[in-house]
Amino acid sequence: MTFKKYPMYFIPAMVLGLSFIGLIIFLFLPRSQPHNYPPEPFTPIKELMLWSQNLKSDFGSSKQAAEIEENVPTFSNIASSFESHALIENRYPGIAVFDFDRDGDMDFYVTSAEITALFQITRGGTNKFFENLENNEFAEIGSKTNTELAAQNSSAVAACDFNNDGFQDLYVGGHGRIGDGLDYRSIDNNPNSLEASLDRLLINSGTGIFEDVTAQAFGESANLRSTMSISCADVNNDGWIDIFVGNRADQDFVRFDDARHHGHYNNLYLNNGDLTFTDITLESGLLSPQIKMLDENLQPIIFSTSEGDIFEGFDPSLMDGNNRLVGDPAGQTWASMFFDYDDDNDQDLWIADDGDVLKIYRNDSSPEKVLFTPVAEEMGLDVSGQWMGFALGDYDSDSDLDVFITNMGFHRLKSPKPIPPGGDCAYSSQYGWGTCFHFMLRNDGNGVFTNVAAEIPVEHSDVLPPESLEPGFISSDWTLPEGIETFEFGFGAAFVDTENDGDEDLYWVGSLVSRGEGPGGGFAPAAGRLLQNQNGIFRDSTVEAKLLDILAVDYSNLSNAESNESLTKRRLGLQFHENGKGVAVGDLNSDGFTDLIVTNSNGETFDSEGNRNAESGPLFVWINSGSSNNWIKFKLKGRMAIDSTGSNADGVGAKILVSYNASDGQEFTQVKPVLSSASFLSTSSTELIFGLANANEIKEIIVYWPSGIKQVVGPLQINTTHEIVESE
Repeated sequence: MTFKKYPMYFIPAMVLGLSFIGLIIFLFLPRSQPHNYPPEPFTPIKELMLWSQNLKSDFGSSKQAAEIEENVPTFSNIASSFESHALIENRYPGIAVFDFDRDGDMDFYVTSAEITALFQITRGGTNKFFENLENNEFAEIGSKTNTELAAQNSSAVAACDFNNDGFQDLYVGGHGRIGDGLDYRSIDNNPNSLEASLDRLLINSGTGIFEDVTAQAFGESANLRSTMSISCADVNNDGWIDIFVGNRADQDFVRFDDARHHGHYNNLYLNNGDLTFTDITLESGLLSPQIKMLDENLQPIIFSTSEGDIFEGFDPSLMDGNNRLVGDPAGQTWASMFFDYDDDNDQDLWIADDGDVLKIYRNDSSPEKVLFTPVAEEMGLDVSGQWMGFALGDYDSDSDLDVFITNMGFHRLKSPKPIPPGGDCAYSSQYGWGTCFHFMLRNDGNGVFTNVAAEIPVEHSDVLPPESLEPGFISSDWTLPEGIETFEFGFGAAFVDTENDGDEDLYWVGSLVSRGEGPGGGFAPAAGRLLQNQNGIFRDSTVEAKLLDILAVDYSNLSNAESNESLTKRRLGLQFHENGKGVAVGDLNSDGFTDLIVTNSNGETFDSEGNRNAESGPLFVWINSGSSNNWIKFKLKGRMAIDSTGSNADGVGAKILVSYNASDGQEFTQVKPVLSSASFLSTSSTELIFGLANANEIKEIIVYWPSGIKQVVGPLQINTTHEIVESE
């Protein structure tokens, strides 16, 4: 079958208006979903609050608690010095942190919406490229580097070295336009939207200029609308970085309740080693399974085609005007990451979809063929949700990598359970069931992961407690959330050792959901959170660290109920913004402590009277004040950048193990991966910082390269950055 093609002038204004209205409604409607709570144990509110108080009391009176409080680093937002560049006009702004000029310090790139977008709320400016001038000073150099992409409605971005020349390049996703009517596999019905919709590959020449090589690199297989996740890895261990592109559903059809709503193929591009790429999505086994949707009665949604065919959910045989598959039911892929979860030295693929189950594909490739096998079901992780962002790190210090996943759900106010119970975050989100919780997947070894989010002790903040713990907030029909599950709403996330004590802390950026019309209707303010880790116990240090993802906060006055900066009013007023999005991390000032960069989408805020206002999204560039703890930092250099053998130039996919003894003689081992993308829309630095607390020397350093080489390094000096070159 084919889709009818319309000339661009045939799109009625009414359709455009309805698309815009539908998008806004979608963004502001409560998006709760069914959750199968465990039947036992049930924890009454009073009991939970008492438990929380006891934990706080025990914790607060201990030496350990005092040490935690003392070691909380503070962060300073320097984005205000960027002047107009500190405001980003983009619904989906991404970040890439990388050293583009190889001068030893981290620069970063932020995406924006196209300048000439039809609607003001989606209209932006050029993409921003910030060159690090040292001393916390940055210059915007987009025009100088040929990276502005003013006509592209940009979204996700990744910085990867695709040609192994030692300089990281940029892959910038295109989001498309509301009402453009584009098929995903063909631009025939609106060729003028190509500039806004097409992904771009920008190659870093090493001279400060980037060259757009999209046409020659991808030809007709270039990804067209609507990129939300980009991950890089060498999937076949040939030394060349390949690209996975995760796409969201067409923003013109934002719900899973219309036969016209088609998904979008996620694409896997194989690097041929000559700056050309081959789309191997289908033959590699990455076509998503068919989505099956439920109505408010938990009955299948049935669609029929114009030819009389009946199907449940999405029809995977839909074709565009060129008789090419339009897309598969990929849902809305907000995050992806390559992660060797089974330790067999190849890169497996994890996919986070909004409105679909988690997807995990084991890499079963051979030298002759790239092949991925879906394994989420057999791992017991095929859980549906509104999944947003991955973070990968060793939270429990057992020398293997755990996975944190943010969920875009909130706890229902006095909402009864559906009978019969639905699945977790089922696709029929418009019916307002249940909730979606964050996941913390503990790595138990041998490819086994267990969700322990409810089991992890959390000491909550007095001035920023989760609203889910307030009496009467949740219906008595529901088991109360515990641990990390008590927090609502998250997008970009990262494990980061903020104070370099050797324990991986957890940070994610929050957002806001309205449960009614304006402030009077009730809000779900879900501020971003910093959970500081002390031996597997997390403490909410967001306020102490000055990491509230809102503007103009007087941290000394947060508990004053009469203050406009009080936490009871924290989401009201023009100084407060609503939509956190991307998170990327890196050491921006080369002091050995990790800094944070966060984007917010443009959109609506509310003043104290409940009036809506259109606001640009503020950029946060949080510089870490650090601590007295020791550290060591690594940059990897694979042999492909030297003699065209071995691993890719940046060692993406490698793991580093660092062993050391504390001052009391206790031995510690940390593990960190070299990743290229995982968080919402964004890419963090490939440099790795290991916090050493009071350790004065390193016992052993082991690098596991993607090529299979195990390289023992050291001893090396601490409080210094080291480049490790892959051995021959």
